[in-house]
Amino acid sequence: MSNAQSRGVMEPFKNLFNKSVAENIADAVKRNYSAFNKKAFLKNIDKELDKLELKGRVHFLAVRLHDYLPKELGESIHFLLGALKQNEKDHQGISGMAVWPLTHFVSLYGLENFELSMLALKEMTKEFTSEFAVRPFFVKDQKKVMKFFKEWVDDESEHVRRWVSEGSRPLLPWGMKLQDFVSDPELTWIFLEKLKNDPSEYVRKSVANHINDHSKNHPDFVVEKLLEWHKSNNKSDDLSWIIKHASRSLIKKGNKKAFQLHGVESFNIKVVEQKILSKKVKIGEVLRVSITLQNASNKKAQIILDHDIHLLRANGKHNVKVFKGKKMLLLPKEKIQIKLSIPFKVVTTRAYYPGKHFWNVKINGTSELPLPFQLSLK
Repeated sequence: MSNAQSRGVMEPFKNLFNKSVAENIADAVKRNYSAFNKKAFLKNIDKELDKLELKGRVHFLAVRLHDYLPKELGESIHFLLGALKQNEKDHQGISGMAVWPLTHFVSLYGLENFELSMLALKEMTKEFTSEFAVRPFFVKDQKKVMKFFKEWVDDESEHVRRWVSEGSRPLLPWGMKLQDFVSDPELTWIFLEKLKNDPSEYVRKSVANHINDHSKNHPDFVVEKLLEWHKSNNKSDDLSWIIKHASRSLIKKGNKKAFQLHGVESFNIKVVEQKILSKKVKIGEVLRVSITLQNASNKKAQIILDHDIHLLRANGKHNVKVFKGKKMLLLPKEKIQIKLSIPFKVVTTRAYYPGKHFWNVKINGTSELPLPFQLSLK
C-alpha cells in the first residue's frame, strides 16, 4: 500500500499508467511478436511517464508501441489484437485501461485504412472502450463510420452496442467534440431509438448520457422525443429511468415541459416563506435555510424542490449553481415546512470568495427571489 493510500488519499488517475502497466503491455505484445524489443520499449519508461498527465501517458505509450511494431499497419494491429485478453483463463493478455494505448494507436495510425481499423476498434472495445479512439474516424469520414455503427448497433456484445452510443456522443467528456452531431441531434437519434430498450444497464446509461448531451443544445427537440417515449403504452421501468436521467440537465435549467417527464405536472404550489436561518457562514460550516410550501390545489401534487446558490466570483459577479434537493408529494391543501443544511466545504473544483452571496429555493423549475448571506473564509 502506498503512503497516499494509507492516508486515505486517492492516487492521481494518471498513475494508472505506470512502468508496471507498460511492462504488462510489452509482455502481452511479445507473446505473439517475438521480435518485439521489450528492453528498448521500456527504456526510461518510468521517467518519461512521470513527466506526463493521463492522456499524455496514453499517447506516449501508443507512439512508443509504434516505434517497435512492424511498420505495416495490418501486422501491427494483428499483434495488438493478439495482446488482448483472449478468454477468462488468459492471465497474460491485457484488459481494462491498459488497452487504451492500443485503441489510441489505431486512432493515430489507422485513419487511412478504415475497415481494418474499425474492425480492430470493435474487438478492442470489448476489453476497454474505443469511444475516444473512434472520434477522429468520424471527423475523417462520418458516413463510413455511421455505416459500421448502423450494423453494430445490434451486435451481440453489450460493449459494442454501448460503444455505438458512447462513441457517437456529441459532447463526450475527455473526447473530441463531434460538431455535426452537436448541430443535428437527428443524426445519432437512430442509435438511441434502437438502444433505448437494450437489456444491458451499461448500454442504457450511455443512451441517457448521450441524450443529456443533446439536451444542452437542443432542449425542445429532446423534450419532444422524450415525451413520446414517456407517453408510450409499453414503457418499461428501465425506459422510465433513461427518460429521467436523460432530462437531468433540463430539470436543473428549469425547463417546464421536462418536469412532465418526472411525473410533475401540477405547478399550483405556493412558497409561503423561504428564510435563511444563518445569515453569516464561515467556510467549513453549513448554511441553514427554511422553506414553507403549500399545495393550493384540491389534488395531490408531485414537486421537485431544488435550490440555487449565487456564488460570488473574483470579479464581483455571481455564478448560479443549482443544487439538487428532493422529490416529494403534497396532499391537497397540505402545508409543510422543510429545513435544509447546505455545507460549504473546501473543494478543489471550486474557489470561494468572501462577501455577499445569495440563496433561493426552486420549486418545479421556478426560482424564488434570492436572499443574501455573508460568507467568510476565516
